[in-house]
Amino acid sequence: MQSNPSFVIIVLFSIGFIFNVHAQNLNTSHIAFTVPEKDLLPESIAYDSIKNEFYIGSTRKGKIIKISKDGSHQDFISSKQEGLWMIIGIKVDAERRILWVCSSGGDNLEGYTRKDDKEGRPAGVFKFNLDTGVLIKKYVLDNPGEVHFFNDLVILRNGSVYVTHMFSEHALYQITQDKDQLEKVMVLDTIKYPNGLTLSNDESKLYIAHSEGVSVMNVSNKSTKMVEVPEGTKIARKESIDGLYFYNNSLIGIQPDINTVQQFVLDKSGSKVIKTKSLEINHPMMNNPTTGELVDDMLYYVANAQFGSFNDDGSLFPEEKLYEVCILKLSLKK
Repeated sequence: MQSNPSFVIIVLFSIGFIFNVHAQNLNTSHIAFTVPEKDLLPESIAYDSIKNEFYIGSTRKGKIIKISKDGSHQDFISSKQEGLWMIIGIKVDAERRILWVCSSGGDNLEGYTRKDDKEGRPAGVFKFNLDTGVLIKKYVLDNPGEVHFFNDLVILRNGSVYVTHMFSEHALYQITQDKDQLEKVMVLDTIKYPNGLTLSNDESKLYIAHSEGVSVMNVSNKSTKMVEVPEGTKIARKESIDGLYFYNNSLIGIQPDINTVQQFVLDKSGSKVIKTKSLEINHPMMNNPTTGELVDDMLYYVANAQFGSFNDDGSLFPEEKLYEVCILKLSLKK
């Protein structure tokens, strides 16, 4: 029988397409739990290692949900409590029983009407009692014409925190245990849109993800430089990293726009990536994965922030077009 060239081309193309799709998917994560409240648009997750409880922050509702170890969930911090805006980065200091929260104004927040160019954008770091949900203190930047955004934070062993800030000024802030006030550590002239950050195990290096890659700061003298990566490694612009975590002399990075989780193995200096490994690509539950939490050798992370779920008029998609919040877990063991 005479073969049809067009049919052969279509078959070959289809086979190639199948292999290409397979090559671009790993699906090694498993569902840890889901939250049925579809319109949370969550950005962040934190973990209390003492009580084995998780916390999820909502950009849409400006609230924080607690997931108990039996799987039940309830509002822990109510919507816009104590002046909260969108909930961005959150971290638990389990030893001191503190929940640290980055919160910023923005259009994701239900009912938010302020305009950056006229009224500015407010942002703050909020310090809550982890057992009661009572506000301990808040540190707020809110000045007309200034656009503020606290993005993420990391807790040092002594209880102090570093916080990334962007928009009107790209900067690194800190709140120390002794002064207990918001202080600017440095303006990040060479780092634009600083995002996730993490500390080396000995706390000598602070790694900061940003729009052009990842930089490392020497904590003692505050000098910074770009982390070197192998040729072809893409961690800038649309491939930039949101959640960033230090694990066994490597960095774990979550890349929202390409639905990817990668591991970047570091050299002894901690300033150069010598090997990259894709841990997850295009999991079926992914829709703008954002940040996570390391629990032993497992990464728990927000799989579907669903930040693109808005109509042209700014309204949120109807519930039938949204999905339950999904938290995936990914084993980091080799």
